[in-house]
Amino acid sequence: MRYRLNFFMPTMKLESKVKAGSKEIKKYDEPRSPYQRLLESDALPTEVKAELTRLYGLYNPVQLQHTVNKAILALREAIVARSPSSERNPAA
Repeated sequence: MRYRLNFFMPTMKLESKVKAGSKEIKKYDEPRSPYQRLLESDALPTEVKAELTRLYGLYNPVQLQHTVNKAILALREAIVARSPSSERNPAA
């Protein structure tokens, strides 16, 4: 899950807030993943950026999502199997 979130899930960061009367106007930057933000940072050593880029190449976002879905399904099935009522509907 962490690779999916850090490499492939873009987020928008708040750049500024301005109060206009009773309203608050918020301005956000462009959506980018935490991985993209780290690569743009000057505070990160080149070796670390290279290692992150290597890790990024190892993962497929579709496969990661499939793995997460399988884990959720297995967890749901384990909960249903442990429930005292065998008539319980897992889809409910």
